[in-house]
Amino acid sequence: MTATNTDAARGTAVLAFSQGCYFVLGYLAVVFLAREFGPATYGIYGVIMSVLVWLEESGRYAIPSGAAKLVAESTNGNPELERTALALNLGLHALLFVLLWGAAPWLSSWFGIANGTFLFRIAAIDLPFFGAYTAYRAIHQGHRRFFQLGLSQIMYAFAKLAGVLLLIVFGVSLENALLVNVTATIVGLACLFPGGGLRWQGRSLEQIKPLVSAATPMGLYYFALGLRGSLILWTLQVMSPASSGTVIGLFVAAFNIARVPSMALTTVTIVILPSLSRALAVNDEPLARRYINQALRFGLILYLPVCLVFMTQPEQIMQWIYSKDFSGGGMILSLLVAGEGIRVVHAVLGAALNAAGEARKAAIVTSASLIPALGMLILFIDLWGGAGAALSSAIVTLASCVILGVLVWRRFGTLMTRRSAYNIGGAGCLMFVVFALLSNLDGVFILPYAGALATYFTFLVVFQEITRQDFAAFLPWVKLKPYEVSSS
Repeated sequence: MTATNTDAARGTAVLAFSQGCYFVLGYLAVVFLAREFGPATYGIYGVIMSVLVWLEESGRYAIPSGAAKLVAESTNGNPELERTALALNLGLHALLFVLLWGAAPWLSSWFGIANGTFLFRIAAIDLPFFGAYTAYRAIHQGHRRFFQLGLSQIMYAFAKLAGVLLLIVFGVSLENALLVNVTATIVGLACLFPGGGLRWQGRSLEQIKPLVSAATPMGLYYFALGLRGSLILWTLQVMSPASSGTVIGLFVAAFNIARVPSMALTTVTIVILPSLSRALAVNDEPLARRYINQALRFGLILYLPVCLVFMTQPEQIMQWIYSKDFSGGGMILSLLVAGEGIRVVHAVLGAALNAAGEARKAAIVTSASLIPALGMLILFIDLWGGAGAALSSAIVTLASCVILGVLVWRRFGTLMTRRSAYNIGGAGCLMFVVFALLSNLDGVFILPYAGALATYFTFLVVFQEITRQDFAAFLPWVKLKPYEVSSS
């Protein structure tokens, strides 16, 4: 294993840890808000935030992704490119701010939200700050300053949690909750600026063309991907009768549980995009294949235990985390957890294509899936309500994932080694069997989970799927042995 590969592994570990902290803190804020608001009001908050998040994520993965890729490919950095990326991203998010501000009355009417115009406009205030935040994150990402990225994530989430706790003391409202989101973004931005000796001298105009060329296909891919995800909640909101407002709250609450582990694991894409870009820039194809193998393997090893925990007793988890007011969301949670696991694989495959300069193919696949996805979504919601929405999301993501997998295989000749696939699959099946057997015994509630997880990880260690090389990402003093990358 080369030093570059080791750095990427440790970068993944740092970001996985920081993202875990980010979601623990952020999720505590979400839980407190849900408990204070109740399902109906929390559903309104979720719909407003879904529009804002779609716009922010679309912008986040356009110019910032292009900037991260180009900075990583540059041996000694590119200060002119960094300055251009910041200016363009601020301009893009300022435009998104104007669009959301102007569309607020229409969105309020379409979603049937009382006082929605005012609420959507408060949410829009976050956009310019988020534009600066994501631009600086991309620059640090391109330089592989993973510690600073992790610190900004943690402080961002801490600020949001602190704001929500203050709201509980002084009075919770939708308006104030949206303002807390703005404050958290400003705190996260402060942790990145100016940071790392960023230099802003030099000419910048000639950097616009390569940056826009790299950013446009990636932006289209993430725009379509975010739209496909947001359509689920929007369609459910429009199709649900006003008297069943709790359905939206249940869906949003279940989704916020399901996305915590998946978002923590998809941080591997923050590492894999610049790392793959750098490996391909120096024509190191074996290292690029190694990154893809390890990213998929890392995601699956850690996500199968998540499925065990969240899919075996989902109804109890919903009530324990939120309250009995959120009863009835268990099936939605199970389906969303399954879909989010597929999303982890999808994120890695998309990042691989983006790094290889084939984001246009990923954008075409994702955009082409919008119409059939919407048709399936409408049908399934009509048949099964919130559970139907979650099921359609999982099916569409799986289909798209298969197509992206074929494209990655054609480009790199690898996905995950057969040996790893067999080991992880076998360990996962055995884990669920042990859980089922122990669940039939009277005893401590935690025993089935402890026994199943112990069996799972023991299997992986015995069959050498988890080795000392994996611990090197967390323990710098562990020495590594070089080994070849197989495409089997």
